[in-house]
Amino acid sequence: MKQIKISLLFFFLIFSSCQNNSKQNAKNVLTSKKQIDTIKSSEMDNVISDEKYLDSVYKCESNDFISKLEEIPNRKSNAYKITIASKKGKNKITKILDTRPRMSHINYCNELYTVVGFPCGGPSYSQVFIFTDKNRPIEQYNYSQKVKNNQNIIAHINNEEFEKLIIHNLLNSKELIVDISDSNMWNYGQMDSMIVKRNNLILYYVTDKKKNKIKTIDLKTIL
Repeated sequence: MKQIKISLLFFFLIFSSCQNNSKQNAKNVLTSKKQIDTIKSSEMDNVISDEKYLDSVYKCESNDFISKLEEIPNRKSNAYKITIASKKGKNKITKILDTRPRMSHINYCNELYTVVGFPCGGPSYSQVFIFTDKNRPIEQYNYSQKVKNNQNIIAHINNEEFEKLIIHNLLNSKELIVDISDSNMWNYGQMDSMIVKRNNLILYYVTDKKKNKIKTIDLKTIL
């Protein structure tokens, strides 16, 4: 009788252990499934984020136009095609761009033009302006920068002459040169900010003595 009780007790302990293990295994399976679902959800979020990013660098939309940049595979030159389509009709502009393969993307766009930028090596970079006026040729500027509150005025550097900032009016192609020889050479001609106030361009930059400077430029000659 004593042996039977011991056997039953032993059986009960084994059965309880099996039940606990089964519950634990089931719990582990549920936990693993949740982790897998979480990973899948995270991966899907990453895919969606990647798609949004690709849309932002290869597509641009303004009030009247939609621009789309497409890379032409296996080309060392003429590597991209850009299409600018009007929302209000069937007008469409298609151009082949000789910009850097696998490194070019749309910077921004508006009703006047779409800008495609690419690095040229080191701090050098370039921007190509493709105009919505199909009769206007493509224009390209190095180290170009936007004026904060006027999309028609840009600044750029020519022939690596960083002491000369060229102010360019995109509406009439007029330019003027500003002496910035006192600017910090390691900024490569880049201003901290540029703002138009009335007929003046206000430049904000750091000098070679690491001091903040404000310079006012009269724009009447290029307006």
